[in-house]
Amino acid sequence: MNAHSRDFRPALPDAIEAEQALLGACLHSGDAYWRVAGFLKASHFHEPIHGSLYEIIGTMIAEGRAVNPITVKPYLPDQMIGEQTMFEYVVRLFSEAVTVSGAYDYARAIIEMWACQKLIGVAQDLDALARNMPVDMTPEKIISVTADRLTQIAQEGNERAASLKYGVLLPKAIDRAQKSSEDASALIPWFLPEITSIAGDIRRGNLIGFMSDSGGGKTSFSLQQVRHAAMVGYRAAFFSIEITEEEAALQAAAQAAGISLGRLDAFTLNSKEKADIEAELSRAMDIPFDIVPFSDCSLSDIRIRTEAMKKSVGLDLIVIDHAKMINLPGKAGDLFAERINALYRGLKALAKSLNVAIVILIQRNDDWKARYKTGGSLRPMMGDAYGGGGVKQNLDVWFSLYRPEPLYKELIPQERRQEKREELIGKYDNSRGKAWLINHKRRRGEPGTSQEIRFEAEFTRFSSSAADMPAAFEGFM
Repeated sequence: MNAHSRDFRPALPDAIEAEQALLGACLHSGDAYWRVAGFLKASHFHEPIHGSLYEIIGTMIAEGRAVNPITVKPYLPDQMIGEQTMFEYVVRLFSEAVTVSGAYDYARAIIEMWACQKLIGVAQDLDALARNMPVDMTPEKIISVTADRLTQIAQEGNERAASLKYGVLLPKAIDRAQKSSEDASALIPWFLPEITSIAGDIRRGNLIGFMSDSGGGKTSFSLQQVRHAAMVGYRAAFFSIEITEEEAALQAAAQAAGISLGRLDAFTLNSKEKADIEAELSRAMDIPFDIVPFSDCSLSDIRIRTEAMKKSVGLDLIVIDHAKMINLPGKAGDLFAERINALYRGLKALAKSLNVAIVILIQRNDDWKARYKTGGSLRPMMGDAYGGGGVKQNLDVWFSLYRPEPLYKELIPQERRQEKREELIGKYDNSRGKAWLINHKRRRGEPGTSQEIRFEAEFTRFSSSAADMPAAFEGFM
C-alpha cells in the first residue's frame, strides 16, 4: 500500500512546557495569576486538563482563597495522567516551578501557539471549501468568512495582551505626539473651518461619526470632504452604499464646478457650464479620489476592500455612506444593541490597525417628531442616532449636521393650528440655506459647541457662513 505525504498531518504546535510552568507559578503565587488573567483564558491551553486546572486556580484566587496542591485537591477531576493521578501531577507542577516572574512570558507563548493552531484550522477549512465549494457559497463569501475568523484570532491573540507599563509607554507616546506636531501631513483638514472648530482636525486611526437626517445633506457634505482631502494630497475614498458610483461622481462634479446637479444630470448645459465641467474632468484625472461602490455590504466587505486599497495605492481617509446600509455582524437573533456596537467596534479596530481615518455616516431616526409634538427641540441629540446614544463609546469624534429647513417643510402641511402653522412658516423662511454643525463628542476638546454654515441647494454643497454666530448657539428649535 502506497502512502502519500498528504495523508499524514504533522502534530499541531503547542506550548505544553509553558502551560506547565505557568500553572506551577500560579500554584505558588496569586500574583502570577493576576499578571495574565486579563488576557489568558482556559480555552487558550492546548491541553484540556491544563485549561481545567487554570480555571480552578483562577476561581479560588478570585475568591481570596489560598491556592496550593493541597487546597485545590478536592476540586481536581478523578483521572489519570499517564501513570500519575491528577493530584500527583499537580504536586509535580508545584515542585518543578522555576520562577513566578516569567508568568507573562509563559502566557504569551501559550497564546501564540493557540493562534498558530487556529490559523492552521482556518487554512485547512479554506482548502476544503475551495476544493469542494457548496452550492450556497461563492469565492467572495468564503473570503469574507475567512477574514472574519482571522480577525477574531488576531484580536484574541493580540489585543488581550496589549497592556504596557506606564513608564514604558509614556516615552513612546510623547515622542509620537512630538513627531505628529511637527508633521503637517499627520492631520487631514476638513473642507470648512467651522468643522475644524467643533471637531478638530481629522486624525488617522480615528473613527468619526457624522449624523444627519435622511435628505439632510450628509452625502453632499461627505463628497465635498473627500474631494477636498484629495485635492490637498491625501488619498481619500468614498464608500458608496446608498447611491451608485456614477451618481456620486456627478454630484461631486456639480459641487466642484458650481453647476446645478439637475442640469448636469440631464446635460442641459450652456457653453460656460460645459467649459467648467471640462475643466473638472481634466483636474479629476490627477486627484487621488476613489469612489468605491458596494451593493450588499458587510463589515468584512469593507475591511477586505480597505486592506486591499491600503496595500496597493495607500489610503488616508475613508467616508462610508452610511451605517444603516451595512449588514450588521452577528446572528439575526442577537440583540440589536450588541450587533450595532459590534459594527462600530469593527470599524474602529479597522481604522486603528490600518492607521486610516474613517468617517461613518449615521442616519438620524425620527424621534424628533415625537419631541416636537410634546414641545421639544428638533435639533439632533445623541439618542437620535441609528443604534442609539450607546454608539458614542466607540466613536472618537461625533458631530451632527442640522438643517431645519426640510424638517419645517415636512411639518407645515401637518399643522392644523393656524397660529402654529404661521410660526413654522416663519421659521422655515428664516432657516432656508442655513445649517448647523453640532458637536456631540470630541476627545481633544470640549463638546457641545456649534457653528453655522450655508447650504447651496442648487449645487448641493456647503460653504462657510459669513454670519458670526456665538460658539454656544444651538440652531433653531
